[in-house]
Amino acid sequence: MLFTVASAHLLAMEAHEGQVDEHGRDYYLYRLLPLAEAAVPYGELAEMAAVLHRVIEDTRDHPDVTRRYDVDRLRALDVPEEVVQAIDAVTRRPGERYLGGVIQRSAADRLGRLIALLDNKRALDETLVLARTDPERARSLRDGRYLPARRILLKAEAADGHRILA
Repeated sequence: MLFTVASAHLLAMEAHEGQVDEHGRDYYLYRLLPLAEAAVPYGELAEMAAVLHRVIEDTRDHPDVTRRYDVDRLRALDVPEEVVQAIDAVTRRPGERYLGGVIQRSAADRLGRLIALLDNKRALDETLVLARTDPERARSLRDGRYLPARRILLKAEAADGHRILA
């Protein structure tokens, strides 16, 4: 079976069905689709990885075991190996640290790094909105989490000789 970009979007919609973002909006439409659209200029594998980047993390504890995903299940669905590796790279493990864990692993995978950078940009943009209502929390997230993560990701990109985005 050929796994396509459309297959990735359908899988993401099914896997995240009923999930909402922090504002109560459909998770696929308001979190995954915008990230996938941002990844389009980088190719089909990037779009697939972007729309699926949370599928393992968000379904690992689903009460319905048929709705849980892991790397083996993604491979069985013929998700391209580069996409599976990127998803694995950006998937936070239970109890894992952010900067010293998932960000370091994401930085080590070329496609995972791209997805992490795109998602990091979204998070930084959200701190600008948050700053209107909670400036201290926005500053804490920006300075303590998202800017340090961006530095790690960009440093890895520079060492790799790739320039994806600033």
